[in-house]
Amino acid sequence: MDKYLAHPTALKILSVVVALLLWAVVHFDPESNSNSTMSTAVTHVIDTVKIKTIGLDEKTRALRSIDPGTVKLVVSGSRTRIAAAEPDDYVVSANLSRAPDGRSEVQLSVELPKGVELVQMTPNRAFVNIVPMQTKEFEVKVISEGQPANGYKVGEPIIKPNNRVHVTLPEDELADVGAVAVKVNVNGEEETVSEKKARVVVYDNDGNELKDAVVSPSVVEVEVPITKPYKTLPLQIGFSGALPDGLSIAKVTPSAQQVTVYGPQDVLDKLDYYDDVTVDLTKVTQSGSFTYAIEPMEGVASIDPTKITVTIDVEPTSERLIEQVPITLNSLAEGMTAKLLTPESNAIDIVVTGAQSLLGALQKADIQAVAKLDSLGVGQHEVPLDIHLPIYLHVNAPYNVTIDISDSKAASTSPKAPTVDTDKTDTGAGTEGGKQTDAGGSTDTSSPPPEAGDKGAGDGTGAGTSPGTGSSNTDAGTPADHSTSTGTDAGSVRLWSTVRRLAD
Repeated sequence: MDKYLAHPTALKILSVVVALLLWAVVHFDPESNSNSTMSTAVTHVIDTVKIKTIGLDEKTRALRSIDPGTVKLVVSGSRTRIAAAEPDDYVVSANLSRAPDGRSEVQLSVELPKGVELVQMTPNRAFVNIVPMQTKEFEVKVISEGQPANGYKVGEPIIKPNNRVHVTLPEDELADVGAVAVKVNVNGEEETVSEKKARVVVYDNDGNELKDAVVSPSVVEVEVPITKPYKTLPLQIGFSGALPDGLSIAKVTPSAQQVTVYGPQDVLDKLDYYDDVTVDLTKVTQSGSFTYAIEPMEGVASIDPTKITVTIDVEPTSERLIEQVPITLNSLAEGMTAKLLTPESNAIDIVVTGAQSLLGALQKADIQAVAKLDSLGVGQHEVPLDIHLPIYLHVNAPYNVTIDISDSKAASTSPKAPTVDTDKTDTGAGTEGGKQTDAGGSTDTSSPPPEAGDKGAGDGTGAGTSPGTGSSNTDAGTPADHSTSTGTDAGSVRLWSTVRRLAD
C-alpha cells in the first residue's frame, strides 16, 4: 500500500478526488431541495411593525399624521432563519417623496431578513397627511430665573448678534408660537451675567416647548446687566483743622454738588447726604483748587463721580459789629413764663468775624441769637446764646443773657372770698344801704339797713341802688369770683327793724 501511495501518479489522482469532495460540500445547499424546504419551513406572525417614512424633505414639508402607524406581517422560513431574525430586521416603509401636500394614500413596502419570505401584510397601504413648512421671524426674549443679590435689579438684556431669529414650523403650528426665548439664571448675582451660548427655545401659548421647531440661529450670546439701586444725594464738604491766622474762607466751590450712590436699597434708604470729602484747612495757605477722591462708604457698592475738585477762596480776616440783634427765647417748659432781665432791650450787639466780602453782605436778619431754656426751673438764670450765622462766619466771644423764669399757673391763682349768708348780711360798695364791705369780704353791721319805707329799702334793692331797680353795684376791690348778695326781700327788712327796736 505504501508503495502505491508513494507513487506520484497515485498522489495526483487522490488530490483530484479530495478537491471534488470539497467543491461538492461548499456548493451543496440542502434548502434548494424543494422537498426538504417544504418539510422544514414554519410560519411566523408579527403583529405590530411600525411604518417608517422615507423620501420626505423635512425642510419644506412636515408629516402631520400616518394612518395606520403599524402593520401586521405574516412570514415564513426555516425555523433557524425565523429564530435568528431580530424585530428590527422587519422594515415596513412608506415612500413620501411623491406624496402631495394634504391627505393622500401611499403604497407600503417591506424588507425581510434573508431566507424569510412574506406571506401577507395587513394593511399594505396607508393614509398620510403632509403640510408645508413655513418660516417666520421672531424677536428673542430673555427670561431671567431667580433674584439678584442684595435687592439688586435685572437690567435690560443685550442679545448678540441681534435679537431676531427665524423659526420654521409646519404651517398649522406656526400660529401656536407664544414666545421665542432664552433663559438666564441670575439668582444671587451681583454683576452682569454673560451667556456665550444660550439655546433659543420656542414655546407655545401654554408655555410648552415646541421641540420640532427649527430655529436659526439656534444659539445666541446674551448679557444680562445687574443694575444696583441708586440714589442721588447732595454732597457736603467737611472741614478739619483751621486756616492760618489772619485768613478766612470767602467761598468754597465743588466741581459737583451731588453724587450718585449705588448699593442695596436698605443702605440707600438711610442716606440723606454724602459727606465723605473732608478739606484739611491746615494745608490751605491761599486761594486755589484741590482734588479729592470720593470713596464708597460701608455698604455702598459704588459712587459717581469718584473724584471731585474743590476751589477755595480765602481773604484776610475782618470784623463787623451788628447792633440790636433780636434775642429769641426757645424751649421754655409749658406753664412757665420767661422775662429777659439783661439786656433789657431784648436785643444784643454782636461782633462777627470772617471774610470781608461775606461781612459786607451780612444783614441783621441773617443772624439768630437763641436762648435755650429747656430744663430750667423757676428763678433767675444766666443763659448762653446760640449765635446762628451764615456759613464761614463766626463769633469769637460767648454771649450770655439773664432770664427770670416764673410759674404762670401759680401767679394766676388767688384765694376765694368766704361765702356770706344772705339772710344775715349783704355786701356792696361803699356805705349805701346802711352797711360796708371791704375787698376781703368782711361785713360791718354797726348801721342796720333802712326800714321798708326808707330810701333804697324797697323790693329788689341792693347796696347803692335806687328803689325797685334790682341791680347791684359792687366795689372795685371785690374780686370778680366772690359770691355776694345784692339785695334783700321784705322778710329781711322786717327782721332788721325788730333787731333795731330791741337794741333801742
